[in-house]
Amino acid sequence: MLKKFTLFFLWVTVPGFSQCFDGFQIGSYHVVSIKSDGSLWGWGSSDFGQLSNTNLINPTPFQLSPAADWTKATVSNYNTFIIKNNGTLWAMGDGRFGLLGNGTTTTINPTLQQIGIATNWQKISASTQMTIGLKTDGTIWGWGQNDQYEMGNNTCCANQLTPIQIGTANHWVDIESTSMGASAFALKNDGTIWGWGLNTGGLLADNTVMARSVPTQLNADTDWASIHVGAAHILALKTNGTLWSWGGGNMDKQAMVCLLHYIARIQDKLEQILGLRYLLVGKFPLELNLMVLFGLGDLMM
Repeated sequence: MLKKFTLFFLWVTVPGFSQCFDGFQIGSYHVVSIKSDGSLWGWGSSDFGQLSNTNLINPTPFQLSPAADWTKATVSNYNTFIIKNNGTLWAMGDGRFGLLGNGTTTTINPTLQQIGIATNWQKISASTQMTIGLKTDGTIWGWGQNDQYEMGNNTCCANQLTPIQIGTANHWVDIESTSMGASAFALKNDGTIWGWGLNTGGLLADNTVMARSVPTQLNADTDWASIHVGAAHILALKTNGTLWSWGGGNMDKQAMVCLLHYIARIQDKLEQILGLRYLLVGKFPLELNLMVLFGLGDLMM
C-alpha cells in the first residue's frame, strides 16, 4: 500500500516540480532527487535514516543537505548514496552488513557522511545485501555482505565494512547489482558482460553453479551495451538494438518484458503528458523502478 501511495504522490507532484528536479531515484519507500542547482531533496519514509531523519513519513519534498554540489544519487531499499561534483561519495540510511561502507554495521544512520577519502567515484549500485561502486579509473569496489562471494575476491563469508577493490581489472564501464539479492554484474569496454556472487534463478547464465567467487564472463559475446537487473532477472541490450533476458521468469516478470516494447513506443507521450521522463531512464528498464523490481505491471498500467 505504501508503495502505491508513493507512486500516486509522485504522479500528482511531478508536474509541479519537473521544472526544478533533474531526476528521481526511487527506493522501496523513499525518493531522492537532485535539483538543477545541485541541491539534494527527498521525501517518503526515512525509518533507517535514508532521508537524513528517522521519520516514518515525510510527505513533502525537503532539502536533505545545505550543500549544493551534488551530481548523482543512487538509492536502495533503505539507503541513499550521493556523489558530489568533486568525486567524493556520501551515504546515509541502512548500515546493516556494512552496506554504507562507513566501517560499521549500525542499522540506522540519519547523518549524511562521507565514505572513505576517494575523489573519483562515478556510479553506485546498491542492493539489500551489498553495494558496489565504479570509479572513474575503471575499477570496481564493493562492500557489505559477503556470504555468497559478493565481493568477488574469492573470499567468504565475513561482512566487508569498507570499500574493497573487486578483482584487478581497470576497464569496467558499467555496473549493476540485483535489487534484493547477492549478485553483481559489470560490463567491460570490450563489450563483454561479467557476473559474480549468488546464482539466483540462473542469473550467472550457468545452472551448474550455486555462486561465482570472482567476476566471470557470462558468454563469449562482445556486443553488450547495457544491463538492467531486477530481483532475480536481467534485461540486457546489445549494440544492434536487440533485447535479451535471463534469470528468474515468473509470469509477472514475463508480462513486464512483453510490455517493454509498448512502453517504449508511448514513452514520448508519457513524458509530454506526465513529465515522467526521469522515471523512464535509469536503474531498472525504462526506470519503472518499483514495477520492474517486483514485476507488477498493473501498477504501471
